[in-house]
Amino acid sequence: MSIIKRIGLPFQLLIALVLAIIFGKFVSVADSFYNFLGTTFIKAITMVILPLIFPVVIVAVVKIFNEKSFGRILAKTFIYFFVVTTAIIAIFLLASYYLKFGSSTHATANASSLKGIGTSVNLWTFLTSIVPENVVKAFSTNNLLSVIFFAIAIGLGLGAYGPDKSEPLLHLFDIWINALYKVTDFIIKLSPIGIFGIIAHDVSTVGINELLSLVKFIIGLYIGYALLLLVVFPLISRFYKISYINTLRETKDLFTLAFFTGSSSVVLPKLLERLKQNGTSQVATDFVVPLGYTFNLEGATVYLSLAVAFIANSYNLSLSLATLISIVLLLTFISKTIATVPSGAIVVLLATASQLGLPKEGVALIFAVDFFANAGRTALNVLGNAIAAKAIDRKLESATVVSAKTAKE
Repeated sequence: MSIIKRIGLPFQLLIALVLAIIFGKFVSVADSFYNFLGTTFIKAITMVILPLIFPVVIVAVVKIFNEKSFGRILAKTFIYFFVVTTAIIAIFLLASYYLKFGSSTHATANASSLKGIGTSVNLWTFLTSIVPENVVKAFSTNNLLSVIFFAIAIGLGLGAYGPDKSEPLLHLFDIWINALYKVTDFIIKLSPIGIFGIIAHDVSTVGINELLSLVKFIIGLYIGYALLLLVVFPLISRFYKISYINTLRETKDLFTLAFFTGSSSVVLPKLLERLKQNGTSQVATDFVVPLGYTFNLEGATVYLSLAVAFIANSYNLSLSLATLISIVLLLTFISKTIATVPSGAIVVLLATASQLGLPKEGVALIFAVDFFANAGRTALNVLGNAIAAKAIDRKLESATVVSAKTAKE
């Protein structure tokens, strides 16, 4: 046990990955056991997400309300989300299309692999679904966005009710939040076992050959991920005057865990805790990050942009600049639904394909290796939201300083 404790979590996860590939490939008879380990781990993390996010958002909104800055913070947050994600989609879609990413691939796939997955996303249906008609149902179906909406409403209500009168309930929420942080710590310590189960199950059922058949797409996709990690994120950090290196150091284990699990929810509780431990304000962290899990998925935007370009080029489709711009706008809005629907990334791809006449077979082709694409996509989503929280926090600090100077004058 002492030896295991001396091995850092990232290395534990790497060891779990290697063992999972070996066991998944050569001991596939134990697939049911692998699936049990992986599913149990994901369920354990999912168990604490909504019970944690609900009070976290309430407490953050009450504090924002008391500072009379709710509208300002909300505006800054959504402007950041939409400007950043739109710019990323535009850059990666246009570059990958004009560089002919996928033009040398002429593979075929059976669209029947998409059976049972939704093929469209209605923006207005998505927007109306944010408001829960049944709060209990929102919790029971793990509808994160609806729960956040209800939490914001309760937070505003408590703020209007009065800080002194609300204090006993807020104190109870603080105790509840810290207790769930402890539960999350325990679950995270078991994550290598969960990772082993998840990856061994995928290897034994999907196989490594599927990855090799689309190796050009995976390589190109990870080059895109690398550009986001090494170029775009540092530029955003520099613009907002935050240390990108420090952000990486603070979240490297969470980034690694999200990569191997393919689930950003796994690290959400620890991400909230870690950001606050390293100086990001509670107001910015607890408000921006939960919203960012729906509206600020930079890794997913890179994936969608490259996937659309890959499909278009692999089928030799000619797209005008006006069409590409319309795709940018389309992806900007419907990409916000990824976190709210099952198989979100594939649903958004299918919705885009339906709007633009792209072959569904191309989406099916990419769907075959989505597990490998999802790893980098999810890890970058986590890092992107850490940067967003720090960026908004820095803007709030600057606004506070300016207000203080103005008051003195």
